[in-house]
Amino acid sequence: MKARLIMICLLLSTTACGFHLRGSQLTNFDIANIYIKPSSAPKLAKEVTAQLAGSGVTLANSVQNADYIVTLKEERFDKAVLSVSAATGKVGEFRITYNAQMDATQKDGKSIVEDDPVNVTRDFTFDENAVLGKFTEEGVVQEDLIRTAASQVLRRLQALLRNNK
Repeated sequence: MKARLIMICLLLSTTACGFHLRGSQLTNFDIANIYIKPSSAPKLAKEVTAQLAGSGVTLANSVQNADYIVTLKEERFDKAVLSVSAATGKVGEFRITYNAQMDATQKDGKSIVEDDPVNVTRDFTFDENAVLGKFTEEGVVQEDLIRTAASQVLRRLQALLRNNK
């Protein structure tokens, strides 16, 4: 009985603070017929399309059938050294940044947003004694950056299209 009461209190407190499960931010996405154009950002376009489709948003199958066209472009990862070991002079931490840009237009060609930057950053440690594991971790970090960037794109689209109606 005590465990149930604690569980109920935890559930109530998480909903009261605005906590939502990942992906639930698109529940009020009331825009239909969006076409995602993967100009030079195919990974981001694929993730944005997947998140929209998973939320029940109607995706247009061509530019001609779309009310809104979203172009994702200039996708790239940048990697920078954050720290170096004083004892060995070897890299201890990296920062990975994912950069892309987004354009959104209406079907009549009117621009809603142009060259809007999408940037997401993560830091991670590097251990040269576990190189294979760290390269795998870097791949996982890059996938997470793309998912986060896709969520960022969708939140921006929600705000832009809501204000543009």
